[in-house]
Amino acid sequence: MIDRPKFREMTYEDVRYYDKNWPTCVEKHGYYDSVEMKMDGIWGCMVITDGKYVIYSRTGKAKVVGDIKHTVDMILLGEYMKGSHWGHKMGIDGNFYAFDCLQFKKDLKPYQLITRRKYIQKAIRDIKAQNDRDSEGVSVFKWLRKLTAYPLNDAWSLWYQNVKRKGYEGLVLKNSKSKYDDVGAWARVKNTTEIDYMCIGFEPADPESRYAGQVGAVRGSLIDYPCDVQCGGLTDKERLEFTTNPDKYIGKVFKATGHGWYPSGSVRHPKFSNFRDDKSMMECTYDQIPISHRHDSPDGVHES
Repeated sequence: MIDRPKFREMTYEDVRYYDKNWPTCVEKHGYYDSVEMKMDGIWGCMVITDGKYVIYSRTGKAKVVGDIKHTVDMILLGEYMKGSHWGHKMGIDGNFYAFDCLQFKKDLKPYQLITRRKYIQKAIRDIKAQNDRDSEGVSVFKWLRKLTAYPLNDAWSLWYQNVKRKGYEGLVLKNSKSKYDDVGAWARVKNTTEIDYMCIGFEPADPESRYAGQVGAVRGSLIDYPCDVQCGGLTDKERLEFTTNPDKYIGKVFKATGHGWYPSGSVRHPKFSNFRDDKSMMECTYDQIPISHRHDSPDGVHES
């Protein structure tokens, strides 16, 4: 299997001071000259050989297998929109957005990303030319697409138009001259969201983990929209405190952070931040969820 590159993790706080002059951030964080959208999908490795294609997850699990006609063996990396609520809402569930090509006739990992991106298009053209089309002339592999790469100058507008307004998870900054194994060549800038929940209890830690017998997560809900959101990310001190004195915190308000929203009332990848003495449980309401992400929302952009 192909190991996923280790991303340099960044937050908007790292780059927001540059505003429209995002390219300045290369001086502080590394050399990045291109940017791609980060969607709410999974990292996928699409291997094409012997008349078959297999899309593997990051852990090596085969997510989908199928027949395919092709002229050469290929390996494409991309974001696979499988089972994503956001992807379903956007009408892209099941799509595979290729952002790298590691094999096309030959091993491409030693080549620069700018070259590997050209091979993505070659690979997709080859696949769509070799395989059948439906009655309307559309390729049966219409779900296979190339992820657009933009110049870094576009990062500011992409953030506000797509991340803040349309619910994309964030941006991926890349060095177009990097080889696949170059350290620090890719960086992720994720949108961090905040929400207040009332504490409804605690979830025990995995019995096979080193925290067995202690609290593993804080459970939260909204006062006017019942949900059960389990927020991890606890420190050792917090685990011990919540394990020893759970009744002290039930009914209190805490802040959780995440990387986007779900209509269920949960944020994506919820993490506990801190309890708040300045908020009452009556303020933990569903209207904290942006309008476009609520169950009854009309289509459109969400509120900033």
